[in-house]
Amino acid sequence: MDYYAMWRLMADLIRDLRRRGESIPPQIMNDLRSAKTMIEIARIDRSNPNVIVRIEEYLNNLESYLLPLAREKLGQTYVDMLMEKIAEAQRGVFTFERRAERRFAVDVPRDKHWIRVKPTEEMPLDVIRQISEEIGLEHRIQRDGYVLVYGEKDQIKMFVKRTARRISSEGSSDR
Repeated sequence: MDYYAMWRLMADLIRDLRRRGESIPPQIMNDLRSAKTMIEIARIDRSNPNVIVRIEEYLNNLESYLLPLAREKLGQTYVDMLMEKIAEAQRGVFTFERRAERRFAVDVPRDKHWIRVKPTEEMPLDVIRQISEEIGLEHRIQRDGYVLVYGEKDQIKMFVKRTARRISSEGSSDR
């Protein structure tokens, strides 16, 4: 399954619903953000099977809430077209071009690797700081609220794996 394509379809559906004046509950928006985060984690660290389970849970939550709402607000034709695209994404046929991401961070030495992390309830700022310091990474809080974590490539990978383990272990205890 192309998880990124599925995520993108759900994000586009939310955009279309909002254009029609529909408000989206905060939990649905959290699921959308969490799905994207977990997809990025899975792209880097495929060794944790809980990450895939969490991605599928988030996407299923989004789909089960948004599709009936789309049928009501956008019509059956829209939903039928969307269902075809979802089926293609599930088969791995339908793909979106990923937008080019920024490839540099201001104030990070050129030879260092980096990642930006948004503090959440599942991963608060103090935990991000603690994990980065334990691994030997440096971090800065940016103006937009994200934490820029940087250091050696292997340390960044270790940081991603540890944060993924923490998120997936907390999520499995919540459910």
